Amino acid sequence: GKIHAFYNVCRHRGAKVCSTDQTGCKQLVCPYHWWAYRLDGSLKSTPPAATPQERKSELGLQRVPGLDTFAGVVFLNQSENPTPLKEYLGDLTDKLQRYDLDNLEFSGKKEYKIGGDWKLIAENFVDFYHINAVHPELSRFSRVDDHQPFQGKGQYVGFVTNPLTNSGGPGDLHNFNLFPKLNPVEATSALFFQLFPNISVTIYPHSVYTLMTFPTSTPGVTKETLSLLMAPGAKLKDDTDEQYKEKCEKLLAFVVNINDEDVVAIENLQQGLYNARDQGIHGEFLPKYDWPVHRFQNMILDGINGKTLNEDIMPELDNAFEKKMQ
Repeated sequence: GKIHAFYNVCRHRGAKVCSTDQTGCKQLVCPYHWWAYRLDGSLKSTPPAATPQERKSELGLQRVPGLDTFAGVVFLNQSENPTPLKEYLGDLTDKLQRYDLDNLEFSGKKEYKIGGDWKLIAENFVDFYHINAVHPELSRFSRVDDHQPFQGKGQYVGFVTNPLTNSGGPGDLHNFNLFPKLNPVEATSALFFQLFPNISVTIYPHSVYTLMTFPTSTPGVTKETLSLLMAPGAKLKDDTDEQYKEKCEKLLAFVVNINDEDVVAIENLQQGLYNARDQGIHGEFLPKYDWPVHRFQNMILDGINGKTLNEDIMPELDNAFEKKMQ
């Protein structure tokens, strides 16, 4: 079906139409006066008043101006003349043309409430330098020294692990069918992208997992949703449905464990930064490892001023992985 996005405002008196998440709805009904809307946003009825059809056609729910999808995530843009998502992401969608990201199969999710600012969560995602210290299981599958830039122009931070190392874990490549159009390099690589500001995307040859962060009313506390999505046709021909389900559950547990370890690191970092701020202590970047954090922080600084990243001041990065792809 088609995706719609509307402002949660009744066209009668401005009451909230929806107050909870629901599935399987046939219509949207405002609880204040029972004005009813179809799922396409058009006004259905205004009981007990009889509203002429020509007026109903003018009183549908107001649409959010910009709506796009990417990697199983719905993106909304409230700007009056929104920039299309593809243009906002620059060359990223071209980099991923052999990945069928429009037909991913939802496998599972986990919700988090993290004692850390959303910006620290994003910085942690692009910080591959911490893998050996924080992620002992992941470090056997995705080694620090196998990380390389995969960065172009656009509102994202991108890098890869190549090659991936089968280590007897749930993410091993032989456990699932891969995206069918991948070239030999992509078929042995993990891709990581922070979509500015708050979406983190990990793309394995057989699956994708995303992290969406949402600031709360409490400073330093963030809600996060982790979702696992499988490549279309990921189930091996000889696997039963039960075997495939078990493999997906183990893969979800693998990525959840990684994220649980990250939460501990993020909350520790948040507390340390409070102390660093109070003592006037400043950190030090290591260019080989910290260039993704540097790029993200510059996105924040430019974004505060309503601008996109100034690519002209970004460092020139190694493009060895790009050359492999050619």
